[in-house]
Parts: sequence; structure tokens; C-alpha cells
Amino acid sequence: MSRVDKVRLRAAFSRGAAVYEARAVLQAEVARRVEALARDAAPGAKRALDVGCGAGSLLGSLRGRRPGLLATGVDLSLGMARLSRERLGSGAAVAGDAEALPFRGGAFDLVVSTSALQWVAEIERALAEMRRVLAPGGAACLALFCGDTLFELREAWRAALPPGVPASTHTFLSPARLRAAMEGAGLSPSSLEVERRVARHPSARDVLESLRAIGAGNAVAGRGGGLGLARAVSEMARIYEDRHGTCGSVPATWEIAYAVARAR
Repeated sequence: MSRVDKVRLRAAFSRGAAVYEARAVLQAEVARRVEALARDAAPGAKRALDVGCGAGSLLGSLRGRRPGLLATGVDLSLGMARLSRERLGSGAAVAGDAEALPFRGGAFDLVVSTSALQWVAEIERALAEMRRVLAPGGAACLALFCGDTLFELREAWRAALPPGVPASTHTFLSPARLRAAMEGAGLSPSSLEVERRVARHPSARDVLESLRAIGAGNAVAGRGGGLGLARAVSEMARIYEDRHGTCGSVPATWEIAYAVARAR
């Protein structure tokens, strides 16, 4: 995993909160699949927590299908937590850190998380927190970006930098490490599947803009800016398009790991 600057990450997602649902099309598809996994894994759940709840759409869908479900969300971004409260009602979502969840142990019998855990600094700590707030036998249904996600962008960025300059690109964990981290945290995986998706964009800069619009820019700690960064971005775009461009567009690869586990 990467050294994540949580202050930068919190601010970026708060800025992108207003347009997140309109722009984050893939993330919405991922959330729908996790909702289906949760229906199968925990059909009788009464208390559900969404870690990295965003604007609250997944919890809203879960509650719509299960009258009486106590639905709670937590998100690092205050802007996202506010949107969730507007959708779900006052008190239904709070701003908080996945690596230090502000809930008592055993408070939930279902924990879901979509497109969020790739942003934590320590996946083991976040999963241990999920296990802590789950009642014994409770289910965790997770989806996060992993492996080769955005490899085209990351490789082009590394190639654009002068020799000896740290790349400071985000590192996505492997599915094997995710499984090991779940087991180490006291979660017993019953399924772990990986889906590969490729989106097309008109240019490398459009890939960057689509990420920044929803808050998913580079949040690696210690990354600088200024004129040198602007030049590197221009060179990155050229390399990206030279290596991967075809028929007036470029690909952006996403790998999504879907996991279902039980609290031991």
C-alpha cells in the first residue's frame, strides 16, 4: 500500500462530493454488485455499516430493500458524510477514519465497503477495525481496486520523471495480500474474485481529469507540485498516448477485488 496523505485525501473527496455520483460510473456498478453480495451473505442483517460510504447510495439501497435496517455510514471526507446524512437522515453517517472506526465492538452484523479501502495506509488495520465492530459470525462484503489498476497511468508517470526522482505513484495491493490481510484480521474469506475492466478516454489528460473530478487524484504523501510537476504531467500524457493510444482514445484499466468474509 502507499503512504497516504489523509489530509489531502479528505480535502479532495470533499471537493468532489457534489459531482461524485454523476461522474463515478464504475464505482456505482461496483456498489451494486456488493449490494447483491450482501443480500446473499447476510439476508437477516439488522445493523449495517458502510465504511467509506460516499454519498450514501449503497446504504440507501440496502435500507430500501430491508425496512427497519439500521444503516450507518462512515467516511473520511466530511463532504461525503454530509451528503449521506442528507440522503439517509440525521445521524446516519459520520466523518471518521477506516483505520480507527468510531463505533463500539460488535455493533454491526453486516459491514460493506466499496471503492474505498485502496485509500487506507494500512489495510490490516482497517480490516481489523471491521472485524472489531462486527458481531461474531457477521459478514463483511468488500470491493476495492487492486493489482493492475491504472497501470497505464502509473507506468507513464514513472517514465516521465527524471532519473532518480521518486515516482510517488499510488500502489494497489494484490488480491493475495488482501486475502492474507483478511485472515490476519480475524475475517474468514468465503469468496474472493477479481474483475478486470477497461474504460476508454479521449486523452491521458481526460483520465487525470476524471479522477480529480471525483477526488481520486494522487494522495501519496510527500508529492510536490509547481512548474516541475506541470512539465512532468505533459511528458506523462505524451508517453501514455504514445504507448497506449489507439483510434483517438486511451485505455484506463481497473482491477476490482470482491470479497465476502465472516467474523471469526
